[in-house]
Amino acid sequence: MDPYTRLIEALVEEIARRVGEDELKVLYLLQIPREEHGDVSFPAIRYRRKGVDPERLAAELEEALKSRGIDYASVSVAGPGYINVKLDARRLVEEVSSLYRRTGSALEVPKTKEPLTLVVEHTSANPIHPMHMGHARNMSLGDTLARLLRARGHRVNTRFYVDDVGKQVAVAALGVRILGIDPVEEARRLGVKGDDLVGWIYAVTHLSVDIIKAKHEGNTEKVESLLPYLVDLKDRDPAGYFDRIVNTVWSMEDPEAEISRIMRNYELGREEEKRLIRRMVEAVLEGFRKTLARMRVEFDAWDWESDMVWSSRVGRILEEARRSPYYTVYKGAEALDLPRFIKERLLTDPELAARIKLPRALEVPPLILRRSDGTTLYVTRDMAYTLYKFEVTGADRVYNVIGADQRLSQLQLRLALAALGYVREAVNTIHYDYELVSLPGERMSGRKGVLVKLDDILDGLKNRAAEEVRARNPGASEEWVEETAEKIARAAVRFRLVQVSAPKPIVFDPEKALDLTANSGPYLQYTHARASSILRKLGGINYSVIDPSACSSGKRRRLLVLALRMPLTAAKAADDLAPEILAVYLIGLADLFNSWYQEDSVLHEPDEGAKHCKALLVALVREALARGLELLGIDAPERM
Repeated sequence: MDPYTRLIEALVEEIARRVGEDELKVLYLLQIPREEHGDVSFPAIRYRRKGVDPERLAAELEEALKSRGIDYASVSVAGPGYINVKLDARRLVEEVSSLYRRTGSALEVPKTKEPLTLVVEHTSANPIHPMHMGHARNMSLGDTLARLLRARGHRVNTRFYVDDVGKQVAVAALGVRILGIDPVEEARRLGVKGDDLVGWIYAVTHLSVDIIKAKHEGNTEKVESLLPYLVDLKDRDPAGYFDRIVNTVWSMEDPEAEISRIMRNYELGREEEKRLIRRMVEAVLEGFRKTLARMRVEFDAWDWESDMVWSSRVGRILEEARRSPYYTVYKGAEALDLPRFIKERLLTDPELAARIKLPRALEVPPLILRRSDGTTLYVTRDMAYTLYKFEVTGADRVYNVIGADQRLSQLQLRLALAALGYVREAVNTIHYDYELVSLPGERMSGRKGVLVKLDDILDGLKNRAAEEVRARNPGASEEWVEETAEKIARAAVRFRLVQVSAPKPIVFDPEKALDLTANSGPYLQYTHARASSILRKLGGINYSVIDPSACSSGKRRRLLVLALRMPLTAAKAADDLAPEILAVYLIGLADLFNSWYQEDSVLHEPDEGAKHCKALLVALVREALARGLELLGIDAPERM
């Protein structure tokens, strides 16, 4: 363990025992004071009423630290009762140097004392069109959370929910059936991704249905507003399919009734619809996997919504609901009387209401479980899936990374589970919500075929990055240029989508996301590559000649301490489910490193002891950046 993390863990344990406080609370009370006061501060003044004497506590802490072999920290009291801890930079250098000599590494995220089994379900894009920037934020957040939680020592299981039951899938299936194609084989024959092909078919079919419906309703204004989108889709026809879909849909007596029939038959498990929809969804998932691979995202399991229905899990939910005291009929359909459950149970149990996170002002309507035509709703199926996730993984907690627009349905899910007696699952199902991503001047609609695909964003960023890489590396192989440009493009997207806290909306600006000079993923990669270049040119660190005093003041000292804070910063990002904490930290570290490097050369340092001490700082920063970037799912290239 690095010396800084060892100090903080010891401080937390010793303070918690002496002030009678929970260790986690003590950890969160620790602060970083102004540099002249020290490196760590604890507000002991908060515990004066409990009889804690700051002066005595400081003396006891210094003695306790020394007894634990931590002889590189001094403890003092400032003001009315703030305990400040100052690190001996000389000793820190010696400790870090020793770690590198013995293991070649100095930084590792500390493991939690209470490891849990956690499920992180994320991305779960509807299998009807290619992934877009909204999906990119979902997968970036979900995958980064999983990486952080694993690094913290939790047992993490990642899952993708294949939402293959419902009207949108049935619409796409109608188009595929009209064409009479095998979408997997057809996509390969045409040399296109399966999700692109199905997405086009879905948009043409959906618009055709909407237009014929508007015609029947006499809504000429709507027809005229939709026709330009249909014309645009015709221009993008991949294989002469357009007229066949449009003419067939417009000749149908009631296309919406046919869509409902496909949806109902699939939910009933009829073979014709099973073959049709499963094959279509497989084509989309084949495309999804290619996009996910570009973003360095993998899953431990892919769960099909239809399996929840066909396995009778959804049926069991309906049976339990019918036996529940909260069962009712609402608008002619089977439902759960959630308002009654809230009134009779939650409002009399504030602790349960707080754990389910029931908003005070929100009116929750009854939850319809099954439509009058016999088909179930998404939330009903999600109840079965939630129980399945707990069951097959033994999860202590399940995180659903789903957009903020689904807050009501996620709340209904937890309320319905609790109403049926699944209280443990209800309170341990966490909606990790995030706001939308927009592009400057772009409005998207999958139904109209107006999508800015994630693949297109990545391709555009990659092409621009490749130009810069070629300019900086004349004579480099094209294979290396392409590979490096892909890494830069991925970094640009992933970093931008996690550096802003999830509840805040993002406008994704490709120019800023690619900036090599500040506040971006590529900027962090460039800083890592610069540090790697310094060490490469130096030819290695001579640990035997390092002069620890050379890094004991000024920016060198600040850089040393800041780099050593990486493990605990990552731990906090994991504990708080806040990747932006790590992202902001890495930018600050890169800024300080680049500022220092510009004014304090390593390679031209005449004093050997100082040169190799500074090289040790470079190695430490390089490792902090590499480990931090990996936790964000971003490559740390040696050259750029």
